[in-house]
Amino acid sequence: MTPCGLWFDPMKTGLVRLDKSCHNRVMKKTSTIASRKLLIAVALCAGALSACSEPPALTGTAATPLSKDPLVGLCYSASNTTREDLAQLALEACPDETRRVEVWDHDTFFNDCPINKKNRVTYRCLK
Repeated sequence: MTPCGLWFDPMKTGLVRLDKSCHNRVMKKTSTIASRKLLIAVALCAGALSACSEPPALTGTAATPLSKDPLVGLCYSASNTTREDLAQLALEACPDETRRVEVWDHDTFFNDCPINKKNRVTYRCLK
């Protein structure tokens, strides 16, 4: 028999098996290592998500022939931004004569936004 009750059974499954004498000790060590790895993974994910909590930012928006009104684009993270916050930021970025804003477009793919603020919303500045 090998140390700690390990033995090889080629006739049945060809797998290494644990003898009952050390099963609890090995299982305790394995579960402790697994719980440490889980704790580290949770900590890393929390750190990565906190980095995603940046405020929305203006992005360049080209005027289109379909809209004669000025357009304002914002990149944002959906996890920490409300629609009201976005509308207020767009209103502040519009020209002074603007009275209200209206959503013109919303996209999440193939835009110029950074990876931590992958959503982009474009507002029309209305007089």
